[in-house]
Amino acid sequence: MATYDDRQWILSHIQNSYVTSDDTGLCEVVVQQESGVASVVEFPCLANTDSPPRLNEDPPPHSLDIAPDMDFVGHRQRSYTAQRLEVMRREKKNASKVKRVVWKHNTAPIDERLDAPGNYESELNELFSRKAVITSRNPQDCPLPQQAPVSLLSRLVQQYPDGLNNPFLEYAKFDGTTHTNVQARRISIYLLIGDDPAPNYPLVVSVINCHQARVIDLIGLICWLYTKENRQPPLRGGVEHYALHIAEEDGQVDWDFQALRPRDIIEKFGFNVLALVEKKTVREASQDVVVTLNVAGGAFSKITVDSSITLKEILNRTISKRKDMVRIKDAGLDYHLEREDEPGIALDPEKTLGDINCTEFAVVRDNSKRHEPLMESNNMSVVEATLYKSYRVVWVYKFGKCEASLGISGEKFEIHPLPPKTPGPFLPLRSRTPVTCNMDQVVDCSRKAEKKGKIDIQITCQGENRFKDFIFECETKMGQEILDKCRHIFDLRSSSVRKEFWREKKPFRRHNSLSMRRRPRTENHVNEV
Repeated sequence: MATYDDRQWILSHIQNSYVTSDDTGLCEVVVQQESGVASVVEFPCLANTDSPPRLNEDPPPHSLDIAPDMDFVGHRQRSYTAQRLEVMRREKKNASKVKRVVWKHNTAPIDERLDAPGNYESELNELFSRKAVITSRNPQDCPLPQQAPVSLLSRLVQQYPDGLNNPFLEYAKFDGTTHTNVQARRISIYLLIGDDPAPNYPLVVSVINCHQARVIDLIGLICWLYTKENRQPPLRGGVEHYALHIAEEDGQVDWDFQALRPRDIIEKFGFNVLALVEKKTVREASQDVVVTLNVAGGAFSKITVDSSITLKEILNRTISKRKDMVRIKDAGLDYHLEREDEPGIALDPEKTLGDINCTEFAVVRDNSKRHEPLMESNNMSVVEATLYKSYRVVWVYKFGKCEASLGISGEKFEIHPLPPKTPGPFLPLRSRTPVTCNMDQVVDCSRKAEKKGKIDIQITCQGENRFKDFIFECETKMGQEILDKCRHIFDLRSSSVRKEFWREKKPFRRHNSLSMRRRPRTENHVNEV
């Protein structure tokens, strides 16, 4: 918005605005300055205005000249209807230049008009006229006939008229070698096929759709690649005659584990090195013997060997599976085999398994003596310690005691109070509620007291804001079994809660937990009541 003090100019501008903004043209006819008449802007009422004096030589004020092509804000645009009519007129004009021809099928074919042979012949010649073929007059100028080119596909078809004779073709859909944008898994497969198999270098297999492919499909894919590459010796039978075993990086098969089950999904396993082993027939399998070798520390190994194998080979196969024994052998020490029931008598390593007629041996280091194992009824292995087992104990708390079922496994720790066999004259002050927690929250299991064939066991668990102690009374044999079970679980599974608990007990020794001493308390460590 602008302020202007020249009234004559303003009136002249208003006059020109009326003229230019009128589409009908009537305003221009009405407001028109005639010749010989005074200027429209010189009105008597404006004689005494405050407008600045205008000199005679100055041109009279006026607005811009009206031009037909001027495009300013005051000009109104054409309406949508006018524009649409203009487009329709243009389309109609262009459509008048197009010629349409309607195609109609001939109802009377040519072969039906045989009544006029002349017309029939002339019409056929017109539709199917012969073309003149340009030939060379000189026969020497004629080029020699060239042999038609044969594509690579035609050569393959001629070379293999019946197709590729690969009986494992149905498993080729799991091959991910040629796939670029599909996620594939690469697995190294050692091929132990033939009468005298020896792993040399693995066959790298790329498998797709691992969430759907099964172990039997992977075996079929390996057999398909093996047959496709014409490897020797040839395969015997179908996929059911082969199995996949876990193998080391150097191709050594881990015979301690069973073969992968054929119906399991490949995605279930994380092994990247496997071995394809040919299953033995019933006659060959009957010659195999399962040998048990006991190692110091309670560990043992079971391997399947042939009856003609020597004891030295059995010993070397056992040592190669254990890194601690390999280090001891590299240091200059060696091992020998003994019968499990005859300690102290070394066996000849050159004898075969059939000559010894024994399937259970003990691996003993040279210049060492095998100790007789203590025959304790509560002696358990590490595997048995992680299994769930329930114990019937007496739960001792601050205001009394009750019978309870104590369940311990590698995952959970449970306490379930049992109802009394014969109800007493008085009801208990407060009934005990069951307790269930994760085994990672159990931080300690110690022997609290022992008296007259019974033992008190104290188990410490993590609560909401503090550590709680649960005291149980049971027989000495059962209590020792509970202590051994908890000790094995603590050794197998580490827990951050357990580490935090023993960090607070750092001034005290670890062996206090399995001794008769009483541990001192901290501010967040109270007895369960």
